Amino acid sequence: MIKATRQLSGREGFTLVEVIATIIVAAILGTIFINYMGTAMSQSTRAIEIVRDEAGAEALIEQIVADYVYEVNRDPSTALATMKGYIDLPTLKYGSKVSAQYIKYKDDLSGDEEKPPPALSNTLKVTIAAAGNDLITLLTKSRTTTSPTVAF
Repeated sequence: MIKATRQLSGREGFTLVEVIATIIVAAILGTIFINYMGTAMSQSTRAIEIVRDEAGAEALIEQIVADYVYEVNRDPSTALATMKGYIDLPTLKYGSKVSAQYIKYKDDLSGDEEKPPPALSNTLKVTIAAAGNDLITLLTKSRTTTSPTVAF
């Protein structure tokens, strides 16, 4: 039997140039990865903030509707004006993110809004600014003093 002898080539392991090149490539890739992940991590809370702000806006719109129902049950003829007074300066009962304006829809079935004087409008458009989407509700003067009381 012939014994196989292993010839040592004198080349075991990596050279210094290969090690340095590997470290440089790893550093470049690490920098790119950290920049990407840093951006992704800082933007990951944005979705949570949007949901939180929209939930707060929904709670606020429910409070506005409840107050409107109360005012309608009290005096339907002044309910819209009272709500407009709660929303506008100087009261700002619901905060600065809530705005209200009287609107009227055009008679041409286009769905376009007009901004008439309060005496000519039966609709108050209430807008709540939220981080994701604005919430809008329409409060209307559709009840009379002979209408049954609205439950809330």
